[in-house]
Amino acid sequence: MNSIVSVARREASLSVLLALLYLALWAACAWLVPPALTLSGWPLWFLLSCLFNPLLFIVLCTLMVHWCFRAVNLDAPHEP
Repeated sequence: MNSIVSVARREASLSVLLALLYLALWAACAWLVPPALTLSGWPLWFLLSCLFNPLLFIVLCTLMVHWCFRAVNLDAPHEP
């Protein structure tokens, strides 16, 4: 049971880290990009923070699940 807990803690830590990175990148795009910059008539801050950021983090989540997470057998007998 101890190994299941350590795997769960590791995966939870990675997930929280990715969520904090998303929030930091969203805030940086929304607040640091000048509002006057545009791309095809759209404000660049909006495109970066609301369109490209989520797409990037969907890919990063997929890669994290594929490379960092591992299957845990929950039907194994419990250790005392």
